[in-house]
Amino acid sequence: REVNRNEWCRTFLQDMFKSAEVNLDKTEGATLTFFRVETTGDCALAVKPGGQPRPMFELRIELDWKVEQLVDNGKSIAEAKGQIQVTEFSSEDIESPQMKLICDNQLPPGATPAFRTLMDKLNAAVKDSGLPEVSRMLAQDFVGTLKTQT
Repeated sequence: REVNRNEWCRTFLQDMFKSAEVNLDKTEGATLTFFRVETTGDCALAVKPGGQPRPMFELRIELDWKVEQLVDNGKSIAEAKGQIQVTEFSSEDIESPQMKLICDNQLPPGATPAFRTLMDKLNAAVKDSGLPEVSRMLAQDFVGTLKTQT
């Protein structure tokens, strides 16, 4: 039998990403958080008597993110924003969700060259540390929990 898990999937991904705080390597304590999670697609479990439940899903996920890092000796916060589009995440290829990183490079008025450099560094950190963590969360945390939702 096949168990529909669309609703569970949307709720789980929403909760998992919205509660996540990813510390980014090669930054001075910058943290990546997600403030919008939009999931489309299908998610189900194939359950055979006596067998392991088999996840079956094809999802597209949009994650709006922001990175905050303290600057000026902790007096203010620099913020970078953007979106991670998981264009294809399917049970056929669990270990490698297809992802696209979009960085919102609008600098505030009067931004200094140093601020631009920091933004570039934060965006690079999302690419180097953030994307692999999103991939891990999907392949391990999401799929691992999905298998228990019989």
